[in-house]
Amino acid sequence: MLEISILKLKNNLIDRSKMFILVLGVVIIFSSVWTYNAYAKAAYEDREELVSSYAQYGKYTYTAPVTETNPLYPKGIRLEMGKTVYFLAVSPTLDVSFAYSLNATDSANLSVECETMIITTSKEGSGEDQKVVWQKEFPVEEMEFLGVKNKDVLTHEFSLDMPEIQSMVTEVQDQLKYSPNTTIEVVTRVNYEGEINGEEINNTKNFAIPLIINSAYYQMPEVLEFSENTDTYKKLRIKKDLSLSVIKLPFSLFLLSTILAGMLLPCMKMSKVDPTYIKKLENENRYSPFKEFISKGKLPENRDSLMQIEIFSLHNLVDAAVDMNARVINDTESGAYFIIHSNTLYIFFDPYSEENEI
Repeated sequence: MLEISILKLKNNLIDRSKMFILVLGVVIIFSSVWTYNAYAKAAYEDREELVSSYAQYGKYTYTAPVTETNPLYPKGIRLEMGKTVYFLAVSPTLDVSFAYSLNATDSANLSVECETMIITTSKEGSGEDQKVVWQKEFPVEEMEFLGVKNKDVLTHEFSLDMPEIQSMVTEVQDQLKYSPNTTIEVVTRVNYEGEINGEEINNTKNFAIPLIINSAYYQMPEVLEFSENTDTYKKLRIKKDLSLSVIKLPFSLFLLSTILAGMLLPCMKMSKVDPTYIKKLENENRYSPFKEFISKGKLPENRDSLMQIEIFSLHNLVDAAVDMNARVINDTESGAYFIIHSNTLYIFFDPYSEENEI
């Protein structure tokens, strides 16, 4: 039985070898591309490396000189930072100092221009839906510094005349006849140009603080110090130590497919086993249990003169032969099995035989 299965498998492989090799060829191409991509992805990784960095620092300090006679403070002194309010009737002007520095990781050589202005803005709406209706800038002071080095501290000083600022804002509101939600900011715009960490830079940074002015007093914010980092990164492709485990699966598939294709290639040149021979082996295997009861022979020429009884299985025919104390005769040419007893022909036609007619 094993021999028959092997012969059938051989014929099937020969019949389908071209199709199998085509499929394996596709698998080989796919697995080779997969292996290459897995290797390339695992062998290198993309990283970002910090190549340049610098930080900008801005700080406001101020004092309010008492220039008007009042019941609270002696005339001529200076009110320090941190008071809740500063009365216009006491200190109508504010002396402000703005300190700026740039700290680079390597070096810096810059020209810096500090321009201070009052920016008043009127807005409508609230939250994300808030929109600017109008905006006006009023210049205050401008100063330029040349040859600024790394970590140099620049001091920019200016004065704010609060009644004058209030008057300028009110004039714009009156002319436009529109005043809701108006805010006032002190903005120092720092324009810096030159070389930072070996790179040419031309940029601008705004340092803004809110200013509240009403009819009696003005207020300064608590937050007066600011900093901002500017980092420059470069993308690098770094080679890693490759572990074979990352290509184990695709390479195994490629290797297996290649081996199978190599094994199937000789099948295309092999000759098939004769199907008749396989069929003969199948018949012999099928009737092997009755071999001892069967002899080779030939149907008699005068079989038409005999009474003929057809038996529907070899097993039944062998049983009948045993009962009649006779042997079953196999005519290999016709594929018939028979016994003759008392002028009667008992016959079984093998349905698996090519010759199944008498």
